[in-house]
Amino acid sequence: MVAIDYGYLSEFLDKIKFSKKMKRIVLIVSALMAFNLSFSQSIQGKITYQATLDPGTYIRSINNDSIMPQKRKNSRIKRVVDAVPTNFLLFFNDVESIYHAENDMYANRKLGLLLNQTGNVGRQDFTYYTNTTTKEKFYQGFFTSQVLVNMEKLDWKLTQETKKIGKYTCYKATAIVDSEQTSGMNFISPVIAWYTPQIPVPFGIQTFVGLPGLTLELIADYENGKIYYQATKIELNPEKEIKIKRPKGQKKVAENEFVEMLKNMSRR
Repeated sequence: MVAIDYGYLSEFLDKIKFSKKMKRIVLIVSALMAFNLSFSQSIQGKITYQATLDPGTYIRSINNDSIMPQKRKNSRIKRVVDAVPTNFLLFFNDVESIYHAENDMYANRKLGLLLNQTGNVGRQDFTYYTNTTTKEKFYQGFFTSQVLVNMEKLDWKLTQETKKIGKYTCYKATAIVDSEQTSGMNFISPVIAWYTPQIPVPFGIQTFVGLPGLTLELIADYENGKIYYQATKIELNPEKEIKIKRPKGQKKVAENEFVEMLKNMSRR
């Protein structure tokens, strides 16, 4: 961040006998230059998001199912009632980002959290990568690591509705996702995102990127439950350089192809 001592600059201009009008112009131009320089400098960061699950709609749909055996209903309801919050991490620099669960599947297995419904709905087994220079946007599954799935572009609707999240002014945006998803993961209402232009990078949670600022909160309402993401820790320009490793895969597919591939795998 460029810092200018405006008090010193004002005294200096007085000494060299600048007129009030010229002095005001110099101060304004200096402020604009400082602002532009501050945003032209490199930015990188690490964001910790906490995901929590609201299972209300899901539980109602289970209870209204007239075909599902009661034993299975009880098992599924217990799983969502026992769900615990899950942390996800976003690492980013000027041009690329990577997003994934704080713990990988092996760590979750050791912690006994593989059946945690919050993690399941939050796609804890996927890694999401975005690069604004190469125009790459894809994700990779833990169990399908050789496949890179191209993310579909979202049609965001920006609003002027604002709220404060910490020290940041955030704007509300919504997107309708009507493409077919994997089992239980179809959307039942628009996605809601809160982003801040004060951190001018288009990155965020999962596939929900492309906004004119970093996403700090998000609500996604799936058949399997409504999930809330909140940024609980924002670390900008840390002393240790953030290095992002692009996921590797042997095959790139569209999202609809990936959904069909998973369906075929489940039929075997």
